[in-house]
Amino acid sequence: MAPARGRKLTGAALRPIDYPTMHFDLVRQTSIALENQPGALHRAAAELARHGINIQGISVVDSIDQGVVRLRTSDAAKARAVLGVIGLNLIEADVFEFDLSDKPGRLAEVCRALAEGGVNIDYAYGSSLGIGKHMRVLLKGSPLDRAKAILTQLPPD
Repeated sequence: MAPARGRKLTGAALRPIDYPTMHFDLVRQTSIALENQPGALHRAAAELARHGINIQGISVVDSIDQGVVRLRTSDAAKARAVLGVIGLNLIEADVFEFDLSDKPGRLAEVCRALAEGGVNIDYAYGSSLGIGKHMRVLLKGSPLDRAKAILTQLPPD
């Protein structure tokens, strides 16, 4: 029922309605270049482990001479220091981390929203723990602020 003409709404009618949105975190990722030879990844992983740093996500893209390893760690600042001490060149970036339900088309929905908003997906990687489980995705989009605004508007799974 509509309020009487000229009458102001009070109480619950003035409270904003909170609609659920997709949950994501902006996390720091470390990328390192490693020679494409036996033991190179072990050296970096072992050094992180020795300092109590957990690898929570990893992507390796190789070429003939070297590979680019992207790491999501439990402590990005500490990982940067540890890997720097052993002489590895690294680059850091802010990436989005989110879970998607295990259903066809869910990733396509996110990609479409970003594309329609003019956001480039520089790269993405992820994996699932199995059928029916969520997929954890790490995604670098640019421009970052526009990507964040779009992801904030997407509905949750």
